[in-house]
Amino acid sequence: MRNLKTIIATVLFSVLFSIQAGAQEYFMHTVTQGQGLYSISRMYGVTEDEIIRLNPGSEKVIRTGEQLRIPNKKQTASGKFHTIQKGETLFRLSVQNRISVKELCDANPGLSVDNFKVGQVITIPAPSDKDPLASTIENAGENAPQEIQTDAQTIKSDTAVYKTTHVVKKRETIFRICRNYDITQEEFLEANPEYKYTKLKQGAVVKIPFSSREIAQRKQRILEARNRMESIPDSMLFSMNELQEEKSDGTLTAALILPFSLEDSTTTLQKQMVEFYQGILLALDRLKEENISVNLKVFDSQGEGNSLEPLLESGKLDDVNIIFGPRWTNQITEVARWSTVHQVPLVLPMNAGADDVFNNPYVYQLNTPQSYFNQEIYNHFLEQFDNANVILLDADEYRRNEFIDGLKHTLSDHGIPLTTLMVDTTYQILMDTLVPGKQNIFIINSDESGPLNTMLPVLQIINRTKAPEIETHLFGYPKYQIYAADHLEEFYEVDTWFYTWFYTNNMLKESVEFNTLFRRSFSRQMMISYPSFAPYGYDTGYFFLKGLATYGKDFENHLNDLETDPVHVGFKFERVNNWGGFINRKVFFIHFSNDYKVEKKDFDR
Repeated sequence: MRNLKTIIATVLFSVLFSIQAGAQEYFMHTVTQGQGLYSISRMYGVTEDEIIRLNPGSEKVIRTGEQLRIPNKKQTASGKFHTIQKGETLFRLSVQNRISVKELCDANPGLSVDNFKVGQVITIPAPSDKDPLASTIENAGENAPQEIQTDAQTIKSDTAVYKTTHVVKKRETIFRICRNYDITQEEFLEANPEYKYTKLKQGAVVKIPFSSREIAQRKQRILEARNRMESIPDSMLFSMNELQEEKSDGTLTAALILPFSLEDSTTTLQKQMVEFYQGILLALDRLKEENISVNLKVFDSQGEGNSLEPLLESGKLDDVNIIFGPRWTNQITEVARWSTVHQVPLVLPMNAGADDVFNNPYVYQLNTPQSYFNQEIYNHFLEQFDNANVILLDADEYRRNEFIDGLKHTLSDHGIPLTTLMVDTTYQILMDTLVPGKQNIFIINSDESGPLNTMLPVLQIINRTKAPEIETHLFGYPKYQIYAADHLEEFYEVDTWFYTWFYTNNMLKESVEFNTLFRRSFSRQMMISYPSFAPYGYDTGYFFLKGLATYGKDFENHLNDLETDPVHVGFKFERVNNWGGFINRKVFFIHFSNDYKVEKKDFDR
């Protein structure tokens, strides 16, 4: 008779996916909106060159929806990346990789029943010593239905190899023992091979095996339980492992860690950091009026070379609910590690180059890399200018322009005509490119002031001499708000649009009110900077603290439900991948119209 434990193990693993032999050399990544080679390489811990070698041509352009081969360098003892395949379920991945459903969900906080689908890349942690089914049920606790607990117990139970033992009575034979226990003599002798050649003795202890019929029944019960377990919907497994977080009704505690450099109050950076702090203070005043109490702890992170480990180890942050800052990349890495361990949201308002957002689910990146904004800009451009004729004005020294390259592909994909001319093209040639009945849009391939200064007078002449029915616009970049002070009349006349993720203008009602509030509170005017740090701090502090007070630790699931009427910056968060943090993709279009009005257009409201 075969050993029952061996039989059960064979049954269990025969119905699971086979674990692939050897490590996969690569896995497939589907490009999402805004992703470039830089962000994808940082996400997976590989170099751009390694991606290019596996995907020739990707150095020129990658498009949303395109699949890229990514070197699977993470396939180590610490875990691996995996692309979800057809037929895979949460249950199968859990058992196949010897991890509980909770471990899989914890490693991928962005994973949900809505996006658990073919082509999604997830990170699979290293296998644990615990039985994955038992751990899944244990972690789910009362969330696990009783029938699932019963089936899991059936599957995982380590039934004894032998049913029982028997003490031989006087003159008892093998035949009689087998008849009493309903087993065959062959089954008895396989369990007790020593009695093939010797007689039973009174008082001897013999093993009573399971009968073949009982083994078959056991096998059938396991198969039926396994089939029921495999049919559990992913939605139920996700809900079994969700924690119901309650929001705190008490005082929130926030930490602000920035390089205030208090020993030197003359630097621009120091003034910017102080104004950001003052903006947060104004946000706290508003929250107090709404009966939301916040205890703010402020720390000077000092210079770029200063380590924050002493602060992190001091216990001064142990009670905080959220951290704003720090500024420098090395300090961000230190605080990001701490935020992961303590599960505290870390808001990064200053640094656009920090990579921690790609691998830390608690990081909120406000100053987002340009590539993530680009697709938002293209989508808004198509929405605003649905009948466009684009004239690109090219300056030789600025031809390498990521934004323009992506815009060209977007226009081409949507059949929008594009004409490319040089910035020194004559007035008459430019006039010949205009199309009646179209939105004729001039775009310079540089955000520097030189090409803009060259073109503005020409565009003014075109606007003055064109036929009234011909529509023309200038479309530009965030730096255009800097140039507006010197070119305000020209911007109005040529009907100027530009995109930006931050904007304040004294002609906008909310800006006027904030300026008055700041001046009344601190007895001075705000410094001129881009972004403007006082309203930036105000918007950031109010948004996150209001969100935490409203939703508690479930805040991340309501990021885009909160309406806060920002003064300077807006918020539109998206998780960068299933295991990382959040980036802000909010973009406004600013319009200086030729009827001398300023509009801040929010396409998401």
